[in-house]
Amino acid sequence: MRDLIFIGHANPEDNELTLWLRSKLINEGYDVECDLTCLTGGEDDYWKVLQDILENRACKYLLILSKNTFQKQGVIDEWEQVKSISKRHNLKDFVMVLKIDDVPFDVRIGLNVKNQFRFDESGAKALKKLIVKIDQDNVPKQRNTPLSINDWLKNKHTTLSGVVKKKEKFYSNWLSIPSLPPKLFFYKYSNDTQAQAILDEINDYPIVRHDVYLITFLSDLPIFSLKHQIEIKYTARFDVNANSAFHRFESNDFPNYDDLRRLLVRLLKNSFSKYLLKRDLNVYEMSQKTLCYYYKKDQLELNKVHFTYEGKKAWKLLIGEFHESFWHYGISFHPLLYPELCFSLRAHLVFSDDGLTIWNDKKKVHKARRSKGKNWFNPDWRHLLLAFIKSLSDDGSVIKLPLSEKNILQIPATTIQFYSDLGYEEPITNARIVPLDYYDDEEDHFDDEEEEDD
Repeated sequence: MRDLIFIGHANPEDNELTLWLRSKLINEGYDVECDLTCLTGGEDDYWKVLQDILENRACKYLLILSKNTFQKQGVIDEWEQVKSISKRHNLKDFVMVLKIDDVPFDVRIGLNVKNQFRFDESGAKALKKLIVKIDQDNVPKQRNTPLSINDWLKNKHTTLSGVVKKKEKFYSNWLSIPSLPPKLFFYKYSNDTQAQAILDEINDYPIVRHDVYLITFLSDLPIFSLKHQIEIKYTARFDVNANSAFHRFESNDFPNYDDLRRLLVRLLKNSFSKYLLKRDLNVYEMSQKTLCYYYKKDQLELNKVHFTYEGKKAWKLLIGEFHESFWHYGISFHPLLYPELCFSLRAHLVFSDDGLTIWNDKKKVHKARRSKGKNWFNPDWRHLLLAFIKSLSDDGSVIKLPLSEKNILQIPATTIQFYSDLGYEEPITNARIVPLDYYDDEEDHFDDEEEEDD
């Protein structure tokens, strides 16, 4: 029975990426092997072992295509065999190519006609497409329980020295929202034009429109539109307990449980966005309409921020030189209601020629991100995030988001920390995997919201 996915790759150059991919697919429930895992050492004929797996068990052969791939005789031999197996057994889409480097599509005869997943452009998106394709092709699943990424970290073939037993603190990318005002207020208008006219009058506090409703933490709204010079009164007003969004309830009336959660997320998103713009941060629209907030050159003194990490003073540049251009560190964000009430932050790098205007060419930006970002390790990314968060606080300890005249959301100016009895050793060389999804991956949030802010 063909029930196994086999990953072909250049050894040792692409080992870590192979093991990372294997863990991702195992986490989806598939049985996955590569030469690093099916060959333990001491085999009388290791090529015979691989041949037997490919000939009799493999239902998919994933080839990691890099600049090193076809420099390896073992990969060349595998490539010829899997082409033969596919033709001989009439296996549809048996061979899939995962392109991770800027190499020609036709570097090998027959390569350009195979399914190719562009990990060199967006690893996270390519991984999602790969999983969808594997699922559509009904590849059998062997496991129902997700495995930890520790399965990858512990592997003896990685450049990490592995998981070790030690007390360790981990900084998340979550900004805690300690509490919410007790009530959300709903204002109903005769039509959506009237609702929009009043919405346009509110600049200082978060407010969103849903059809003919305005939803806000404000207990009063203006009844006069300066733009239209007319009086506009709501036809109904009611309030809802904000904490109801965290306890499922059944209702046929608006807002039901799902409505309330979506609207609360939109309000929180609106509040943080207003706050960032009022602090003169700039906005760059990335792929999938993700908004990245960043500083221009000289907005910060010497383009850097001083902060405290583990009781020690530190500083980090948020804008720096990149060849003849400039890089800018920025964030995007999304409110989460579960598993923590928080703002989830994502790191981004954008680039400009003059320190002011971000490049319009998104492919050029993406290529520069990978070039610049691959030289940074975990501490670099952590310190950049902590420095950026510190820049959003007037006193260095609290970020104050106005929600209404009476309510100010006070957010600690540091991320949520977690503690563990296990840790891992930092790589002892620079030969480590470049994270494939630390830039542009779309997060699949619990209770993700499709609606945009009005």
